[in-house]
Amino acid sequence: MKKKKIDQLLDDHFKQLGIKKNDNILVHANLSSFGILENRSLPEIIIKKLIHRIGKKGSIVMPLYNLGFNSNKIFDDKMIYAKGMSVLYLKFFKNFSKFKSKSLIHRHIGLGKDAKCLLKTKSSISLGYKSDFHYLLSKNFNLLLLGCKASEGATYLHHLEALVGVPYRKWIKIKFKTKKNRKINYQYLNYYSRKNSNYKENFDKFFGKINKKLVKSANLRFGSSNLISLKNLHKEGIKALKKNKYCLVKRR
Repeated sequence: MKKKKIDQLLDDHFKQLGIKKNDNILVHANLSSFGILENRSLPEIIIKKLIHRIGKKGSIVMPLYNLGFNSNKIFDDKMIYAKGMSVLYLKFFKNFSKFKSKSLIHRHIGLGKDAKCLLKTKSSISLGYKSDFHYLLSKNFNLLLLGCKASEGATYLHHLEALVGVPYRKWIKIKFKTKKNRKINYQYLNYYSRKNSNYKENFDKFFGKINKKLVKSANLRFGSSNLISLKNLHKEGIKALKKNKYCLVKRR
């Protein structure tokens, strides 16, 4: 597909989702849903389109998670420990982002004045109070599931599980080895881990129950995108979890 057609597709897509000037956007993406992966410039085009749409006062944040890191090895903050990470995040990290959180696992990268809130986070916190997600909520970010399902990108729901204290997870400490000036140091991360494999995520079903007035959707060739404010997602998620602490999972 030619760039001119991609530009028009993205303009129409973002307009349908209601993305506008001064918006703060937390982006999770699956670009295969566009059905135009033969165009290698697609990630850069998407990022530039988003930047133009939100303007100078808006902010963009994307995940740069370290879920594939082996805690027996030495952690290097400059490395990326995740296989199969979206090329969109990698392009954003290398060419556009200005800020990076300190979280050892659920770290995020960002661009824009409100993305600077990522610098407030601590390496020892991944989910829950004072995590990246806590500060993104405080700055009124919107969650954009760009061509991806909730099960692929609604990590914010894990944050809510930690806040409420769901019975199928527990807090553990993970020891990280870091190296500075040739000296090995140790850092500890508080992580909200699964107790066992009896349950698996059921985020898509939960999203299907959210009031459609709170979620804006737009179709793609092989899927769709959804936009919801973290404020509304937080409110709906906490309400549902207080009613049923198993509402985000199902038995295997």
